[in-house]
Amino acid sequence: MKLKREISIKSPRLRAIRNNLREILYLEWDKRSRAIIHAKSDLLDIKPFQEEKFDELQEKLGENDIIIMPSIIVCGWCHHRDKDAIYNPSNRQWFCPDCYNEHKEEILNAESYIY
Repeated sequence: MKLKREISIKSPRLRAIRNNLREILYLEWDKRSRAIIHAKSDLLDIKPFQEEKFDELQEKLGENDIIIMPSIIVCGWCHHRDKDAIYNPSNRQWFCPDCYNEHKEEILNAESYIY
């Protein structure tokens, strides 16, 4: 998207559906992150240390984070999942209206992230 966009849902039923869907997606992301972190910690206990495997898991964890950060699932500032969202094209992230208005100057001046 190239323009600022605000997604605001007024219907309580649609808000509940949106929030439940975001929660499901977030929980799946969290489950994957925890599995990777657990695998990394298991590697630390094995001697000799397997640096290549550890680096591979670290890369997977980074890829997993790239999935959630620019998405509409969480606010790019406070990480809340239950609010409306405003898209900021300069750094390609979604923010809740409260964070967007409170930190607008910082958000708009932020450098573009590469996802």
